[in-house]
Amino acid sequence: MPMLKVRIRNALRAMPPKVQCLIMAWRSRHSLQKGPGSYVHSSVQILGRAHVSIGANTVIGQDCWLNVNHRTDGRLAIVIGNQCFIGRRNFFSSGASIQLSDFVLTANDCHFLGSTHLVDDPMKPVICTGTSNLDSIIVGTNTFIGAGARILGSVKIGHGCVIGAGSTVTRDVPPFSQAHGHPARVHKRYSFGQRKWIAAALFTAEDEAALPTESAYVQHLSAVGRIPMPHIAAGADLGSF
Repeated sequence: MPMLKVRIRNALRAMPPKVQCLIMAWRSRHSLQKGPGSYVHSSVQILGRAHVSIGANTVIGQDCWLNVNHRTDGRLAIVIGNQCFIGRRNFFSSGASIQLSDFVLTANDCHFLGSTHLVDDPMKPVICTGTSNLDSIIVGTNTFIGAGARILGSVKIGHGCVIGAGSTVTRDVPPFSQAHGHPARVHKRYSFGQRKWIAAALFTAEDEAALPTESAYVQHLSAVGRIPMPHIAAGADLGSF
């Protein structure tokens, strides 16, 4: 059986590149785990479909690319939760894993970069050196990531956060924070006692203790029921008005 696999692989590699891609796409056509009511635009490219999971009533916008760099049997590498909207041209490159929790909203051109090409030996072609596989990206429930933001390396963004447009996130962001800049820094946090966003320097231990847990937050948000997603924003071919 191993010899047969080698012969099949070699035969596939001998074919024109476009034929190779069409055959691989046909073989993986039923492998995507997708919840009920979810919509993935026809232009979305997913490499490693068997290692990607998309929740219920979630939209993946035009020209997104989900790239699983390291594919281990039975293990999910990119997980996008329920009732999320992923804007156009988002790029996911997974190392260990990328996880977006429920109700995450991303604007256009956001990048989730959990893997990079290995450059230890400059005497080798970079395209042949492989990619890193250690970093995990976690984005908490009901986080909004503005246009052009980049999440780099092992980063955890807490629930209820806002990441400013064009920001570069390279370190953890605590729950209910507004962060922006290069690198992104926390400028405001939400005070449930005052019921408003306040300067991070004024956020107290009492404010921290009053924050809901992520599970309680999900339960509260889920009370809205099924959200009518703005599908028309997911692709130019879906129309204008």
